[in-house]
Amino acid sequence: MTFRITSQHPHAILLRRLFLAVVTGSFVFLVPWVGYLSFSLPAHHEVRQWDIAWVGFDCILVAAVGVTALLAWLRRQIFIPWAIITATLLVCDAWFDIVLDWNTSDLLLSVLTAVFGELPLAALLYYTARRLVRLSLQMAWVLTGHTEPPPPVTQFRMIDDDSWSPPPGSGSQLPPGSGSVLPPGPGSVLPPGPGSQLPPGH
Repeated sequence: MTFRITSQHPHAILLRRLFLAVVTGSFVFLVPWVGYLSFSLPAHHEVRQWDIAWVGFDCILVAAVGVTALLAWLRRQIFIPWAIITATLLVCDAWFDIVLDWNTSDLLLSVLTAVFGELPLAALLYYTARRLVRLSLQMAWVLTGHTEPPPPVTQFRMIDDDSWSPPPGSGSQLPPGSGSVLPPGPGSVLPPGPGSQLPPGH
């Protein structure tokens, strides 16, 4: 089963505008908010449920690491966002451990844990996720009939952008039952046929 998608569909245009408005508005709001907090927050603050806050965060982190590991073993594509989420949680854990233990006897332990545990694992997850994103985009690039070298990962357009349209007469085909999403253009909805292969070295 294949699907046609187009960035010019009225619903796609509306959703894109709504998304951009929300994200851009959030950014505009957060910049002065951070400035306000930098002047208004006290340097010292006593809280309750300190143990619950940290144990709860660590439980979320353990669950994220477990799901990420399971998806890696199962070789599922959804591993990519889970790896990014888990890596981000690890960076946050390292940041708060070090900042909150500053000027305390626990600082050395927090730094060692971050340097030799949390940050290397986060870097590995980010690196692996980026490699898999690159491979997936290269595969999509070939399957949509492009023969020229794919652009760098940071230069790829959204999958529903018209720049993904296969070149005229490319005859790009998908394997039966792939369920892949192809952009509009010549050959965008295709009959079953031999699967394309990536060039050597990809």
